[in-house]
Amino acid sequence: MPEHYTLSTVEASAWCNKCGKNTPHRVAGRKLSYCIPCFDKLGETEPKLAPATQRQSELFEGMR
Repeated sequence: MPEHYTLSTVEASAWCNKCGKNTPHRVAGRKLSYCIPCFDKLGETEPKLAPATQRQSELFEGMR
């Protein structure tokens, strides 16, 4: 049976299958939401985009 929390609850400790331990979870709309440490790790693993180059303008220089 799912747990429900008060409206003033922002975070609660719960088991995370990905971490394999009890971790803080976000509480939204009185229901348990995502694991905070797992959510923070998502931002660290995103690849950084390479800076945009001027290659596009080089392709069309011969058409002038």
